[in-house]
Amino acid sequence: MSVLSLLAAALRGGRRPPGSAKEVSLAAALTSGLYEVSEAMSAPAGDVQHSLDLITSAAASILRVERCVLLLPEPGVEHLVVRSMAGIPRGRQFEKYRQEIYKMVVHPVLSSGTGMVVSEGRPGADRALLRLMRRLEVKGFLAAPVKSPTTSIGIMAAATPLDGRDLQDGDLKLLSVLANFAAIALENAALVGHLDKKARKLTAIFEISKALNEQSDPIVLFQLIVDRATELMGASSGSIIRMDPDSGTLFIEAERGLGSEVKNAMRLRVGEGITGWVAREGEPLLVPDVRKDPRYVEANPAVMSEMAVPVKWGSEVIGVINLDHYLVGGFAEEDLELLTAFGNAAAVALRHANAFCGWPRKAEPGKE
Repeated sequence: MSVLSLLAAALRGGRRPPGSAKEVSLAAALTSGLYEVSEAMSAPAGDVQHSLDLITSAAASILRVERCVLLLPEPGVEHLVVRSMAGIPRGRQFEKYRQEIYKMVVHPVLSSGTGMVVSEGRPGADRALLRLMRRLEVKGFLAAPVKSPTTSIGIMAAATPLDGRDLQDGDLKLLSVLANFAAIALENAALVGHLDKKARKLTAIFEISKALNEQSDPIVLFQLIVDRATELMGASSGSIIRMDPDSGTLFIEAERGLGSEVKNAMRLRVGEGITGWVAREGEPLLVPDVRKDPRYVEANPAVMSEMAVPVKWGSEVIGVINLDHYLVGGFAEEDLELLTAFGNAAAVALRHANAFCGWPRKAEPGKE
């Protein structure tokens, strides 16, 4: 018997005479599903959503189920979210019983790292899970973990066999294989994204270094630095803030995403807000959720995370570079390290400005 025939037999929990109409149908479904998997794994790593959609569709075809769904984490969201879905959606049922699903299915699968089969015909089936299954209007379901190299990060689930069979361990093994393909697609996308970001970092640092040697206008240099930092780290807004040494006032020299009105109006004292804390302590700071940090001074209610690094001449703090993000956990530690490098470039720009243009200038009268 061919590999496709063996898989078909495993799916239906038994064997039928070769060449039967049902076996041909199953073989066609398997062929279609395996083709979609091959397409998903050969797709460009940058198009991860397309790969995940193909894998989810393949799971529905190979397992011959009404629907299949892939749940993955999303920054700033407490629960896993639906990243991909194939087949007949049942969104209302899912939302209605979300808490029970997470308690009885999602959390156990994520914490144990092992899959789950729920079917009426399985001996010793958990009655509570069977009741949940009936409420969801499904005729049996599977759930398999999607694993990163260190932990389970998501779940792939399939429900209601089209042929009315009872789901078995063999079905779960197939779903687990497909969940592994989804994990590989995510890992490849993350690797490509990391390499791309690293290349963009090097390009940005080279561009700034070149400008420091060729450009003497501090405003141009500051704007270049804040533009590249904001773009590179996906920030919603960013600014280079200088401290007036006489008054201890912090004011914006260059900004991206804030607007001229905020730039002209914002004045902070050293020690005030995240920026003022960094100016006073001379240490970089990453705040994943500003709502939980008492130091934060709200300027834009949409901002959820922030990071800032000092700009120094030797041990003296002369300014701060600040970036905001609309997502909780929008920045990583490596972003803070990169922003520190931008802070060093801003210090060089200020040093050059002081030498050639008589900077640092005083804060404008009446704007403290």
